Amino acid sequence: MLVLGIAAAAALLIPLVTLGSYKRLFETKVHWLWLLAAGLGIQLVLEYYDLPHRYWHGLGYGLLVGSYVLILAFVARNFLLRGMSIVFIGIACNALVITLNHGMPVKFPPEWRNQTWAQATVKHHPKQDGEKLLVLSDIIIVRHPYDTVMSFGDLILALGLCDVAYNASRNPKRAKRRAQRRVARMASRP
Repeated sequence: MLVLGIAAAAALLIPLVTLGSYKRLFETKVHWLWLLAAGLGIQLVLEYYDLPHRYWHGLGYGLLVGSYVLILAFVARNFLLRGMSIVFIGIACNALVITLNHGMPVKFPPEWRNQTWAQATVKHHPKQDGEKLLVLSDIIIVRHPYDTVMSFGDLILALGLCDVAYNASRNPKRAKRRAQRRVARMASRP
């Protein structure tokens, strides 16, 4: 969840850095927001509520996969927003690894293994032999100040959120006029 928070914060800075419009960004029409809220809500509960271990592979796993279905449905419904397809790919990469391995395998450095935040949960567990698609699992180690591990899906998701924020903060009519002028210039060249 830390990676998602940092990605969302970076996406919110995009209009400021690129001279976009926050008004346009926040007025962007988003459909079925309740699916996103429900999916993220389930993941927050699984992250912070200590579900008894005996329920991890049944109820916990079902809720986790269900949360990804809700989030992917939200993203798919909003596919017409530029950049949302990149967001979809990032989330789908994470969902695929989690579904195949009953949670996200995590490559923890040896010095982190005894930390309380590095213990197995419904969503994350230390990498084990025989797990599938480990190249898409949490293998990118980010040390101080964050001390976290993330996946390529997380990076793709972050890039997609920034792309959505960039495009949503732009005036589509201005971009269309610019493209038309560019085509006219190219057509007038001998």
